[in-house]
Amino acid sequence: MIAVSSTELRILSCSTLRWIIRNRAWTWWYLVRYARFARFRILHPEIECAGLVFLGRRVTIEQRRGHGRIRIGSWVHIGDDNRIRCHEGTLCIGDKTVLGRDNTINCYLDISIEPEALISDWVYICDFDHRSDRTDVAIRVQGIVKAPVRIGRGSWIGVKASLLRGADVGEHCIVGAHAVVRGVVPDYSVVAGIPARVVRGRRPIPPPQEVHAIDAATRAAVEARVARAERAPEEGP
Repeated sequence: MIAVSSTELRILSCSTLRWIIRNRAWTWWYLVRYARFARFRILHPEIECAGLVFLGRRVTIEQRRGHGRIRIGSWVHIGDDNRIRCHEGTLCIGDKTVLGRDNTINCYLDISIEPEALISDWVYICDFDHRSDRTDVAIRVQGIVKAPVRIGRGSWIGVKASLLRGADVGEHCIVGAHAVVRGVVPDYSVVAGIPARVVRGRRPIPPPQEVHAIDAATRAAVEARVARAERAPEEGP
């Protein structure tokens, strides 16, 4: 008898079936991906999946037993030829994240991709560098240095961008194509270049009714100050 874990029960829940029916997700495109995911769950039970994951062709997801941990959220799309490896530490991919094709993610400490992030094609993400302080020995034997990497909720990483050790991309950011990111990117920023720098912001614009309300409140405050100033000479000391 085959044991069914609580995770598998969540994946096969009524809400999942309702989603399949509502979206008519029984075409050949979906059926192939359901089969790939079922095979993946059988071959890699050690990798945590919170729900359905849509896998492209030739996807590699590897977790070093006893050292690394991978957690993939629900409704994640992983395109063709992606290579995701967790040698050590923890690698988390949030719900509804989309990875294009030919991306490489290498984790040795902590990589966190928050929900609804969009990763384009040929993106490289890693949380370590090789040491290169000494010149009398080969770089490959000098060890590595590590720092966490984070991609905030709803951010978009452009084609062929690189996120290196210590990259911390805020929420709802855009990282331009070919950019090389290391360090903090503030929320709602657009960055580009090598090294990546902020080129503009993309803060949400308040709805028109909120703007009018602010203007009315400001106008009322100004009128009150003017009225007090006009009364002051008449009232005297």
